[in-house]
Amino acid sequence: MARKTDDAEHDPTLGPAVQAVHIGGESILDRLIPHMKKVVVVVVGATLLLMVYFGVRWWKHRKAEKATDQLARALERGSVMVIPGYEPDPADPKNADAPETYGSYAKRAEDTLVGLKKAGQVRGAASLYEAQLLLQAGKLDEALAIYKRVGAGASSDAAVAREGVGIVLETQAAAAKEQTEQQRLLEQALAAFQAIQPDDKGPRRDYSLYHTARVFEALGKPGDAIAALKKALEVTPDTQLKPLIEERLAALGAGEGT
Repeated sequence: MARKTDDAEHDPTLGPAVQAVHIGGESILDRLIPHMKKVVVVVVGATLLLMVYFGVRWWKHRKAEKATDQLARALERGSVMVIPGYEPDPADPKNADAPETYGSYAKRAEDTLVGLKKAGQVRGAASLYEAQLLLQAGKLDEALAIYKRVGAGASSDAAVAREGVGIVLETQAAAAKEQTEQQRLLEQALAAFQAIQPDDKGPRRDYSLYHTARVFEALGKPGDAIAALKKALEVTPDTQLKPLIEERLAALGAGEGT
């Protein structure tokens, strides 16, 4: 009887009456209610994990951005003009609008190195540049350590780093007071330059032979120096070092026509 009453009360113009969906006597909402606590815990936990994940990513990105900015500033510092012996007084009004300058390459190198250290690990991309600055600043042992670290491998950067090792050793030899120490360091420099590129078809082979010839000459071995210089022209006829090589060959009495 109640069924007929309900049907009679329903307005047919509104379409069929909507009945609540029940499964086993309970609605879907009734079944979810006992598990709502677990659902909330899972949702909150996942939200916290996502917040931590994206927070860490933001922090790392912000840290890398600052380090990159420090690296850019350091590189900009390394491009400041150098006028040897010129030290303008910043307190002098005449120098207020004058461009910044350094009185020595060593001082500019020191200030640039300070900026590079602030860049942290990002400066690893500029390791060769950092080593060059250390060399200019007279910090030979630190420069040598970087060159040796980067010099492992067959890449062009590694070859340049091995060249740097030879330059540092040669510089140390020039500063050595005892002849035996000078001889020892020159022989180490010779080995470093020969190791730049032993392959005639490899990159920087001409530089390897040119530096080798210079050290042979310093060691009093002009014949070996001439052979190395001629070899450099043979393996790389269009080398950028050609004017320097020809000049050295002429000084050694082995120029054209000899």
